[in-house]
Amino acid sequence: MKKPMKRFLLLMTGVAMLGLVSSCKEKGPHEDDVVKFHATINSQPAIPKSSSTAQGTGVFEYNKATKELKYNISYQNVTPTAVTINTANPSWQIGAVTYTLSSNPTGGQVSGSVKNVSTNDQTQLILGAMYVNITSKTYPYGEIRGQIIIDQVEY
Repeated sequence: MKKPMKRFLLLMTGVAMLGLVSSCKEKGPHEDDVVKFHATINSQPAIPKSSSTAQGTGVFEYNKATKELKYNISYQNVTPTAVTINTANPSWQIGAVTYTLSSNPTGGQVSGSVKNVSTNDQTQLILGAMYVNITSKTYPYGEIRGQIIIDQVEY
């Protein structure tokens, strides 16, 4: 093949690759203003270990524009002394209380919102380093616990 033809083919290949790369759009939780999370709450991940049969679920919605975290946590077979969101790094370890959602709650549900979430806490939330911790008189460090995990995002 002659040099001009090789150069032309190389140029066309480069243009095609550039077009292909520039047409890809990056999507994910960093692109959306509202990010949804969930937690499955039980005694299995509790530290120290708990033999409780209590369980619960949590649904969360974080708005990056308003820096507000809405939550709805339901639980059963436990009389909580507190419902908190803790942060741990690594995530499976014990972490400090970041937000106290309720002290001595009654009923089987806690809902509300946390306003003015810091940038650091937003990062920890999206990375999966936060968990719901439900303490009781029997288990003051946590009877049941559930990691707050980002919902599956479809692209």
